[in-house]
Amino acid sequence: MKKKSMLLICALGMSLGFAGCGDSKSDNTGSAPAVTTEAQTEAPKGTTGNWGNYEEIFIPDGMKLTGGSQIDKEDPNSVWVQPENSMNYFLFGVSTEEQCQKDVESTKTFNKDSNPQDVTVKTGDYDWKGVAYKYNGTSDVAQLYAKIGDKVVMVRIGGYAYDSDTSKAILGSIKLKK
Repeated sequence: MKKKSMLLICALGMSLGFAGCGDSKSDNTGSAPAVTTEAQTEAPKGTTGNWGNYEEIFIPDGMKLTGGSQIDKEDPNSVWVQPENSMNYFLFGVSTEEQCQKDVESTKTFNKDSNPQDVTVKTGDYDWKGVAYKYNGTSDVAQLYAKIGDKVVMVRIGGYAYDSDTSKAILGSIKLKK
């Protein structure tokens, strides 16, 4: 239960963090990079990596894999895939279907002014479902979950459309340790 609570706090923290910087204009003079939305037409190139309970995960060129959560840097159930010097990200966590459903509903409620939509995307053997919206009308955000083996994996996506080539490549690549 403690890990579930930590994961929810992390997800809400990311939402609030995103909200705090969404109104800023990008003039490339500040130290914080702008949040952007991906526009891509071909499958990304990259490599694979692993962390904790993630036996394999695709890491597109120009991105890095960082293990752990914001709260626990050693958490084997949490992993980030994100570009260097960017606020865009994929944050994965192992959870339960019930908790993921609650998190999706909470995300819809918290972001109701951004017109959140129920979404699904199939990537390889996985059916991801959840919610997606445009933060401030411009930046793609999604919270999805899928059953992978006997576990449920949640992902919070910032700055990438849930159905983009990069998202599909990363989401479809996940293999968990048994």
